[in-house]
Amino acid sequence: MDSIFWFLIILFSLPLLNTTAIMTLIQYKYIKTMEDSQKRRKQILSEMYEEMPVQEEVLHMNLQSNPLFLPANILAGIIYKLRHR
Repeated sequence: MDSIFWFLIILFSLPLLNTTAIMTLIQYKYIKTMEDSQKRRKQILSEMYEEMPVQEEVLHMNLQSNPLFLPANILAGIIYKLRHR
């Protein structure tokens, strides 16, 4: 029973850890790009979202609201804030 439990823990945690590691890098680059775009356009965030094409809005919503990527979003946000104080 104990070995089955550990097998299931490893089976489900490894894909989550891999996904989190990969998506943290992607989310960090996305946050950095959005921040640079906001500074370059000299707009507030709500104005920038209003001017986004529908495809970009859908992409943004999927990247930010997918529960599978929530740990990656949090880590990327923390790393971005620490590096850009």
